[in-house]
Amino acid sequence: MNNIRKAILSGIICNMIVWYELTLFGVLAHIIRDVFFSSESDYLSTIKFLGTFAVGFGFRPFGAFIFGYIGDKYGRRKILLTSVILCSISSTAIAVIPSFKEIGIFSPILLLVCRIIQGVAAGGETSINSAFLIEHSSDKKNLGFLGSMKAFSGALGSIVCFVMMAVCRKFTGENYEIWGWRLLFYFCSIMGIIGFLMRYIMEEGLAYKTHDQNKNLSRSPFLELIKDYKKAFVVAIGLGIAQNAIVYTAIMFYNISVKELILSSIDIKNLVRIIVEVTFGASAVLLAILSDKVGRENVMIPTLISLACVSLPMLSLLSYDNHYIVTLVFLLISVPIGASFGIYNSLVCELFPTKVRCTGFSLTHSISAGIFGGVSPSVCMWLMEKTKTKHAAGVYLTVCTLISLVSVLQIKTRDKKIDW
Repeated sequence: MNNIRKAILSGIICNMIVWYELTLFGVLAHIIRDVFFSSESDYLSTIKFLGTFAVGFGFRPFGAFIFGYIGDKYGRRKILLTSVILCSISSTAIAVIPSFKEIGIFSPILLLVCRIIQGVAAGGETSINSAFLIEHSSDKKNLGFLGSMKAFSGALGSIVCFVMMAVCRKFTGENYEIWGWRLLFYFCSIMGIIGFLMRYIMEEGLAYKTHDQNKNLSRSPFLELIKDYKKAFVVAIGLGIAQNAIVYTAIMFYNISVKELILSSIDIKNLVRIIVEVTFGASAVLLAILSDKVGRENVMIPTLISLACVSLPMLSLLSYDNHYIVTLVFLLISVPIGASFGIYNSLVCELFPTKVRCTGFSLTHSISAGIFGGVSPSVCMWLMEKTKTKHAAGVYLTVCTLISLVSVLQIKTRDKKIDW
């Protein structure tokens, strides 16, 4: 197996851990809410749960700053070994936290600590993993495809999550909501070990090795980033706003709206999620490959226009009492969302030179994901509660999409830094 194939395989496995845990945290929303939070109303319990979800994202920029800085100065591989360990340990730890009934307020506090560690680790893992993979390309003609492996592996991680849920539910039966769900978090440790071993045998990417040999690395990556690449920094943050705001809001509202849907002993709710993940992953890869042929912007612009059109009515449709309408809408929006995620990584990586790429990519992605990905579900729920209309939240998501559209229109050919 050559180095590029090793990089793809290790990147897929390690990124699966992050998305597996994110999917698990969302799908188990009702169980986690009841086990770790106590409140007089479902609304307050849900807000507390969404707040905990948001805090993990809020710490991503902190992790991105630390891991990005070390990755640019001392190598991508070393820091990725650390991040995969932190991701798997913090996710596994959730399995052993006692419930609110057992230890009171310490239960949600410990859950919050795990989410913070997950956020710090994910701040380095998700973006540097993509940069590490993209930098292995020798001909630089497949950067879109390599960047799409993050979205593809994310979909794969979610599918594994649903398969494991079905297995655990079958073998634990009535105990699933008591202790069976905890087995799903223990599985993170197995994926973590496999991911660490795969990454341990990897070599550094071509881009980093070339610049290291030429003594062309930055002494102060963050300072150089802020001084010389302000435009790229702002544009990259804007590019990630739409996809993060929409995807996490859509997932959370789907999970909240469709609590359970069983037909002929088949869990339709999770079956739909699996179909959505397949559609999402396929869209990400296929549209990213197309961007390698016709240009990133030529694919991203119509994708964002499509997202802007569906954002306004999306939450109204996802909150319908009719499960069939909710599932159909969820399926349809997975195509433009998948396309956006698939193209995003290569588009942003090309904005930063190798010497500040980890810092720039991880920070900008973590800021947009941390602020808009983590907070948007809570913002949308708050807007709907205060205005008594779901269209207010739709306007918010549409504005997020327009910001990303304006950002991609700012990118010129001279802004691209493919320097290896």
